[in-house]
Amino acid sequence: MNKTQKIESMMEVVRILVGLVIAYAVALAILFAISEDPIYIVQQFVLGPFSSPRRIGTIINLAIPFTICGLSMCFMYAVNKFNLVGEGIFMLSACMVTWVSILLAPMNLPSVVMVPVMLIVAMLTGIAVSFIPAIMDRKFNANVVVVSLMLNSVIQSLATWILRYQMRDSSIAYLGSLETPASIQLPKIFGSFRIQSGLFIAIICVVVVAILFYKTAFGWKMRLVGANPRFATAVGLSAVSISFIAQLAGGAFAGIAGATEMMSNYTRFQWTTTTQHGFDGLLVAVLAKKNPVLVPIGALFLAYIRIGADVVNTSGDIPTEFVTVIQGIIILLVAAESFLSGTKNKLIFKAAEKEEKAKEAKAA
Repeated sequence: MNKTQKIESMMEVVRILVGLVIAYAVALAILFAISEDPIYIVQQFVLGPFSSPRRIGTIINLAIPFTICGLSMCFMYAVNKFNLVGEGIFMLSACMVTWVSILLAPMNLPSVVMVPVMLIVAMLTGIAVSFIPAIMDRKFNANVVVVSLMLNSVIQSLATWILRYQMRDSSIAYLGSLETPASIQLPKIFGSFRIQSGLFIAIICVVVVAILFYKTAFGWKMRLVGANPRFATAVGLSAVSISFIAQLAGGAFAGIAGATEMMSNYTRFQWTTTTQHGFDGLLVAVLAKKNPVLVPIGALFLAYIRIGADVVNTSGDIPTEFVTVIQGIIILLVAAESFLSGTKNKLIFKAAEKEEKAKEAKAA
């Protein structure tokens, strides 16, 4: 890695950190402006998420689906195809995992068999669903954003229909499925922190995606297509095919996210609306600048902000909606390519100038 590349990598990290600091400062300013007891509310917002082991565990638990959904969106982001069907996949994969597990329950299969089978079911669900906007984009040049957003509505209705007519438990007073077998229910770990053991699935996903992105030929091709599709085509790569495969891979990881959430936190499928975790994954991918290694950091920060908002909502007079403002500011600052670009260009120019002088001195 030459000096220019090092400076660009360093400035990307600095841009993200500065954007987060500014957004956090704005959050504190908003709390001061609208609260009747600003000191107490700010204290609760900053420290409240760490005030008990259970809350710390909640941050980590919330970061788990954010992380896997963020990895899913890294694939879409890497090839500049913002296929947003991950939102629907998250819901439908949880639904399919529940349905299939109920059908397999009479076989009394052990957890070491059932959990991998459920993850495979979820991945196949994600691939099948993401195939629709991907093939529409490839064959008919349809707008992948519009197609995926419309498809999410269809998926929500499909999942609700499966819940209502295929696996509903008529013995309970509310709309919910039959109970899933104990063999797919992931246990809590770390005592009073009550962290999902789905954490290990998230860690494995981060490692796999990082290796795929930076240690394989496909990862290099995918990043090249995203950076410059014309150049990729000129050197013999099929930009259309690579983008297509990347969208399917993203769908598979969105499916894993839904399955992990279902197996970690629920014994019945009860969702009749989407969870918004798919869109949260987009925010995390933007925060991480499509770098899978940075995704867990972005996920933890977003989870911390969310839990802080919940704390001030329950202990004070602040609505949870204010976190939407903070998310918007983060996206604007991190996604804006010109933010701190002047500083980056100056550093690159100085490095190039120093290198040139060194060459001249050596030649003399």
